[in-house]
Amino acid sequence: MSAGLGGTGTAITYVGHATVKVETCGTRIVTDPVLRRRVGHLRRVASLPPLAGIDAPDGVLISHAHLDHLDLPTLLSFAPSAPILVPRGVARTVRRSGLRRVIEVEAGDRLTVGEINVLVTPAEHDGRRLPLSRAHEAVGYVIEGPQRVYFAGDTDLFEGMRDLAGDLDVALLPVWGWGRRVGQGHLDPERAARAAALLLPTFAVPIHWGTLAAPLASASASAWPAHEFVRLTAAAAPDVDVRILGHGETFFLEGHTAASSS
Repeated sequence: MSAGLGGTGTAITYVGHATVKVETCGTRIVTDPVLRRRVGHLRRVASLPPLAGIDAPDGVLISHAHLDHLDLPTLLSFAPSAPILVPRGVARTVRRSGLRRVIEVEAGDRLTVGEINVLVTPAEHDGRRLPLSRAHEAVGYVIEGPQRVYFAGDTDLFEGMRDLAGDLDVALLPVWGWGRRVGQGHLDPERAARAAALLLPTFAVPIHWGTLAAPLASASASAWPAHEFVRLTAAAAPDVDVRILGHGETFFLEGHTAASSS
């Protein structure tokens, strides 16, 4: 078990893109870890935070098999004892790299990781690893500690988000991508604001912005998608408190109070 935040608190650190560290009940969870300067044709344009505490998680949640979410070299650099949760059909890809603690999941599953429960949720996204490969599922997760934290992974807006509403403390919502536009199966700031209105979390944290860039994209990390999400959520879901985290910044929750620190 990690020496992470215990008691009744939760700490959320935005590492970049869809990589988030969530610490609660002494358990450290890392989502979709990508901790390299380059992934395929994508390059990291944001600084890489210190890896202490990120590369030794108690559990890893993988939302789908795309290269910018399932990065095998990063997983191989982690402590081998951490279980890796992957959507149905993806375990074979991970195990072929030599990793063995791989658990396939599907929407509706609930598992124990360390001292917390993890609920697997649906996602609306084509999760195949390569354009011509077989289709794989994409999923999201709710981390159930003293606070409930929803990690959407990559998804488009879908009506089933309403089923998660009611007791979410934090929603980690993708608001952009890595190129000049986002396509089908993704949230942009406007659709992410509509997702916040369906989910009604106490807090929303925009992710999947300002980290990776395609070859012809600007070399500077743009915060525009995150700030546009703030503006649109204020109109679509005024009761949702949006917190923008910089890369490496941590958001602390104790009950329903929150503070940020870099």
